[in-house]
Amino acid sequence: MKKPIDPNLERFEDSVFSLTGGDDTSGVSYRAPQFEMKETSAAATPGEYHASENHRQRAEATGAPVEPAPGDEEHHHHHHHHHHHHSDSHSHSRHGKHRRHHHHHHHHRHHRLPKGARVVIGILVALLIIVALVVGAFLILNYDGEKKMTNTTATTDYQETIEYKGHTYVYNENVVTMAFLGVDKRELGKAENHTSTNGMADTDIVVAIDKVSGKTSMIAVPRDTMVDVDVFDKDGNFKKTKEMELCIAYAYGDGFGTSCKNVTKSISRILYNVPIDKYFALDLNGIQPINDSIGGVKVQSLYDLPDYGVKKGDTVHLTGDLTEAYVRTRDMDNLNASLNRTQRQVQYLNAFADKVRGSVTSDFSVITNLYNTASDYCTTDLTVSNVTYLGSLLLQKGVTDFQSYTLEGKMKAVENKEFKDYVYAGFYPDKDSLMQTVLDVFYTRIR
Repeated sequence: MKKPIDPNLERFEDSVFSLTGGDDTSGVSYRAPQFEMKETSAAATPGEYHASENHRQRAEATGAPVEPAPGDEEHHHHHHHHHHHHSDSHSHSRHGKHRRHHHHHHHHRHHRLPKGARVVIGILVALLIIVALVVGAFLILNYDGEKKMTNTTATTDYQETIEYKGHTYVYNENVVTMAFLGVDKRELGKAENHTSTNGMADTDIVVAIDKVSGKTSMIAVPRDTMVDVDVFDKDGNFKKTKEMELCIAYAYGDGFGTSCKNVTKSISRILYNVPIDKYFALDLNGIQPINDSIGGVKVQSLYDLPDYGVKKGDTVHLTGDLTEAYVRTRDMDNLNASLNRTQRQVQYLNAFADKVRGSVTSDFSVITNLYNTASDYCTTDLTVSNVTYLGSLLLQKGVTDFQSYTLEGKMKAVENKEFKDYVYAGFYPDKDSLMQTVLDVFYTRIR
C-alpha cells in the first residue's frame, strides 16, 4: 500500500497567523522578519496600567458615581455603613482604624490606596493578563503547529510498508522532517536555461525528529548527488525532468520559495520519496555573522587552510572569515572535494548546535539574538505555529538520541552534453547503504 505525500509542501496552511502578517494558505515562503525583545519601564505610560484610576478621577470631577476598583471595595463597604454601630464584627475588625477616623470627622470622602500600591497592583494585573494571553497563544499555536506539520495532502507516493532483506518495515507517522539548505549564491554553475542567478543549494541536510521518542536524526546529502530534477523555463513553466546534480535544482526557481521547493522535492526523490514537511534555506554569506553571534565554535580541523595557518588535526576556534573558509572551501581539482566539505559542514553544525544548547540554559536571549541575525539571510516556510510546536516538542522530549548520517557512495566524472568541455563530479549513492539509512530514520521494523 502506498500513501501519497506532497513534497512540494503545498498542503500547509496556518489559520492563526504567519510571519508574513497574513494568512498562510499555500505554504508560501518568506524572508523571516526581525523579532524584538523590548524592556518595559516600571513607570507605565498614561492609560497603560491605570485605566481604572483615570475613570475614577473623571467620575470624581463630574460628581458621577464611582465604581470600585479591585482593592477599594472594602473601603466602599465601610464608608457606606460607618454610622451603623451594629454592623458585623468582622467588618469592624478589618477596618477598625479607618472606622474610628471617619467617626470623628463625619465625612464621606473616598479613601484610595497609596499611589505606589496602585501602580504595583496595576502592573500585577497587566502581567497576569499578558501571561494569560501568552499561554493561550502558545496552546493555540502549539496545537495548530502540530496539525499543520503532520496533516498532508498527497501528490507523490512513498512506500508505507517495505520488505527488505527478510524484514518488514512500516513508515513512522510520528516523524517530522525538515530540509536545511545552505545556498551559495556565488556558484551559478552551468544549469541548462536556469531561471535565476541565485546560486545553488551547496549544503543539503535533512533533519528528522520523532515527536514521541525524541530521537533526532540528521542526514547529510552530498550536493553532487545525481537525481532527477524538475526543469522550468524562465517563466516558471515546467519543461521536463532531467538527471543532474542535486545542487542545481535551486537554480530552477525564483531564488526563494520555488527554488527551495524544487531542491526539497529532489532530496525526497533521493530518499525514496519520503515526505519532507518543511524547508529552511540559509544564504551561506550569513555563516560568519551567525557564528560570531554565539562567540564562535571549536573544532578539530579536517582540512588544511594554509592562508589561515590551519593544518588538519589542529584544534581551531572558528570566528570571522575563518568560519566561512572552513565550511565553504573545497579543492576544485579533487573529485572528492565536495564530500570532504560535507564532512566539515556536518562537523561544524554539530559543534554549533552543542554551543547553542549550552548557552541557552544560562541566557535565553541567545535564541532571539540568533534568530534576528539569521533572519537577514534565510528563506523558510516554517510558520510561527510550526516553530512554537517544534520548540515545545524539543523542550518536552529533549534530544534523547542523536544520530548523524552521511550518504555513502562514489564520485564519478560526468560529461555534460550541453557543454562538451565541462566535466563535473557526480555522486552516486550506494543503494544498500541508502536504503538502510532511510529505514533507520523513517521506518519502524515490525518483524
